[in-house]
Amino acid sequence: MNFIQYIKDSFDELNNHMTWISKEDAQKTTVTVAVFTILFALAVAGIDYVFQSGLDVFFGFFKTN
Repeated sequence: MNFIQYIKDSFDELNNHMTWISKEDAQKTTVTVAVFTILFALAVAGIDYVFQSGLDVFFGFFKTN
């Protein structure tokens, strides 16, 4: 099987033999993933801030003035 035939067969498979979800379902899923991604990023940023603040206080004890 040559490369050109492989590409043709791949497009045929995608167009005629696959079951695709509806556009509405794809949009709902995309919004859900985006919302949870943003929430997870905010949670990670919050945890990072707490740990950084704690480390700043901890290492502040060892500063010499």
